[in-house]
Amino acid sequence: MPNYNNYQKGFSRIDKVIYRTAKNHNFDTALHKHKAIKHWHEVAASFVEDVKNTTQAINLEKGVLTVACLSLEVARKLKILAQRIIFALNEIIGHRVIFALNLEV
Repeated sequence: MPNYNNYQKGFSRIDKVIYRTAKNHNFDTALHKHKAIKHWHEVAASFVEDVKNTTQAINLEKGVLTVACLSLEVARKLKILAQRIIFALNEIIGHRVIFALNLEV
């Protein structure tokens, strides 16, 4: 029976390799933007109902996440819970990159 521990030497976890490569090539900003937009529905839906059907994260620039809203009511709820949503998104991203939400109705 072969010893597989010898085969794992020199290998790293893929998520660490991706992050390190992104940071070395200054892609970390794009990676953070992608994660913020990707996880928007998941995080916001845990705070406000019907977010998946009425909102879409559009852009992350200079710490401001821009979100398009089809409903003024949902936008108001998101504004009230903005700091909690921002905290949760930053936890998922792993860095404090979002400082504010720009809700466009």
